[in-house]
Amino acid sequence: MTLGLCYVEGSCLVTGSRDDPGFKNVADDPAVCTGETKADDSSNKEAAEEKQEEDGDYHRSDEQVSICLECNSSKLRGLKRKWIRCSAQATVLHLKKFIAKKLNLSSFNELDILCNEEILGKDHTLKFVVVTRWRFKKAPLLLHYRPKMDLL
Repeated sequence: MTLGLCYVEGSCLVTGSRDDPGFKNVADDPAVCTGETKADDSSNKEAAEEKQEEDGDYHRSDEQVSICLECNSSKLRGLKRKWIRCSAQATVLHLKKFIAKKLNLSSFNELDILCNEEILGKDHTLKFVVVTRWRFKKAPLLLHYRPKMDLL
């Protein structure tokens, strides 16, 4: 299964199987991610095609981070595949959305992701987490997820 990703200025992330007949590669339509109008689209069509050729690797050439995602609660089930590899530019928010989608949760905001028993901020990149929280340890990066706890 190959995932298609559109990642434009950190504002749009779409995943899906390219093998699915209904899958639309949003990179073919830059207006979907950037919010451009039809008038803007015609004037920027050539620039968008050039940018698409440059960005066609969907962050596959980025530095990669290997991650083990473990469930830290009896209230949630574990993932079928707990080992993933993704771009070091991905954020904790991307992981929350991924886990919520895989576990069919109503909202990704219901999750906490932890490294060394410390809750990670949603805007932290995985590179930042590796450098600051997993400094002298070997790969893979071990992260735990659990339902969000309301602290007083």
